[in-house]
Amino acid sequence: MSQPSLDVTTVGKLAESLPTPPQLTSQTADWSSVFLANYQHPGAELNEPAIPFHVLEVMDNRMQIPHERRLGEQFLSHPICPGEVFLCPAQTPQWITWKKTLNFSLVVFDPMFIKQLANEVEIVQAVEFTPQWQIFDPIIQTITNALKADLAAGCPAGSLYGQHFGTALATHLLTKFTAHQPKVSEYSDGLPHQKLKQVLDYIEANLTEKIKLEDLAKVSGVSVFYFARQFKQSMGIQPHQYVLRRRIEYAKHLLKSSDYSVARVAAECGFANPSHLSRHFYKLVKMSPGDFRNQ
Repeated sequence: MSQPSLDVTTVGKLAESLPTPPQLTSQTADWSSVFLANYQHPGAELNEPAIPFHVLEVMDNRMQIPHERRLGEQFLSHPICPGEVFLCPAQTPQWITWKKTLNFSLVVFDPMFIKQLANEVEIVQAVEFTPQWQIFDPIIQTITNALKADLAAGCPAGSLYGQHFGTALATHLLTKFTAHQPKVSEYSDGLPHQKLKQVLDYIEANLTEKIKLEDLAKVSGVSVFYFARQFKQSMGIQPHQYVLRRRIEYAKHLLKSSDYSVARVAAECGFANPSHLSRHFYKLVKMSPGDFRNQ
């Protein structure tokens, strides 16, 4: 089954509804299942009608910021604390006002993706989120920070990283913040040898192209959720880490076997620009692309 994709045009309008534009956005990251916009926003007032998406507001301010909001039928008036998270389910109207600069991220999910994910992990109850605030959850913070870091790095593994962590965050919400809080089934075995070989062959054949998590899952014959887990059990690393390493290996090959410039090597290997290639090349090879070519 194909994975529902967020309409980034519509979601982008949600991000643009704030007076100050975001510092980072996944508008062009092709993450499919999740959208992120990160802000450093001065005091403002925002009146949002009911929107068709589930929205997490993940706060990253270092001090308490007084604010007031109406979340559904609840009126709140308290200082926003560092690390606080608000959950605004789809179709929930919101009014918010704050006076001082606030650092936060909006993380947005399509309810259709959440519903499909619930089916994949064998949750039989209807998914029901309720408006929540004063959530202090290190998993939400960690995954949100990981998504921001991937955007800042230029998404070196393509869309795989965002899709993987978006799915992980959605699964966490399903198991911790829905009315029934179901238990997700686990698989203890990795991918069958032949399926794993097909996945690895697909990656090798498409290193210079956009590789999506749902494409790899389709090749393996399992759901997106279980594919990432079974791949790691088989290979010891996540799919996005494997793809990044294979792209670095391909870059090493091009640097030694061609006279391509570093900029062209970066483009041929799927990196956003030469600096992104150089950064990840150094992390894995412990030298710059130029030094590697000249050694």
